Amino acid sequence: MKKELRKAALTFADKYGLLVDKSHESALLFLNIKDNFHPESFKNICNHPEWQQRLNKPHQNVKSVFEMQSCNSSDAFLMNIFCHPDIGRWKGVRNLIREELNSITFGYPGQVYINGGQNDSTEIDMALSGLFCEAKLTETDFTQKATNMVEKYDGFHKLFHVNDLPRIGDAYDNYQIIRNLLVAVQHGKNHILLCDERRPDLVRRYFQTVSCLKDMAYRKLGRVVFWQELSSACGANLSNWIIEKYGMC
Repeated sequence: MKKELRKAALTFADKYGLLVDKSHESALLFLNIKDNFHPESFKNICNHPEWQQRLNKPHQNVKSVFEMQSCNSSDAFLMNIFCHPDIGRWKGVRNLIREELNSITFGYPGQVYINGGQNDSTEIDMALSGLFCEAKLTETDFTQKATNMVEKYDGFHKLFHVNDLPRIGDAYDNYQIIRNLLVAVQHGKNHILLCDERRPDLVRRYFQTVSCLKDMAYRKLGRVVFWQELSSACGANLSNWIIEKYGMC
């Protein structure tokens, strides 16, 4: 999938004469960060200082590069859609998300409570008034965390069928989802995984964790929405741009 996204981005860049760094096999880097964004979305980002600050998020694997320069950035994809000035008008998007889209925060500093009254800060990719979203594109998994660290979280044993949670050695698998669900429940929010429909592995791992919630009402908090569903529900101008740049129909 990384190769497919890279190929689509390169074709897009060549067509419009955009400056790119082709030296990385896994991703294409746009030298001008605005070239990784739909023009109307980028303009709207620049009109919101709190959104614009998100563009400064450093790339985890490449020095002196911002994550939003990568064609594989799930955060950039997320902002391309939800920062578009017409997002609030698209009924299809609202129906998929099941939320009003008038209050959107990226990189929301969620707090997970830890036994003893302390907090563990976790970044939520996107927060709406009643919803937290985890955005994935080419990421391989939801990471792992040592059991003794995860079991410090308030309500962990009360919330989950702990023995059913998948583990890898002495670590809980799908740690990001465990943590996100804890935050969602503690803050009274619903939760959505946004991912590509070509990633059944992520969908399986997501529901593998959601199904371990003891309370059926909490299990209903978690849903999956595909990027393809979202892009087709957007306005034609953005939807066609996504198809062209990401090769995603």
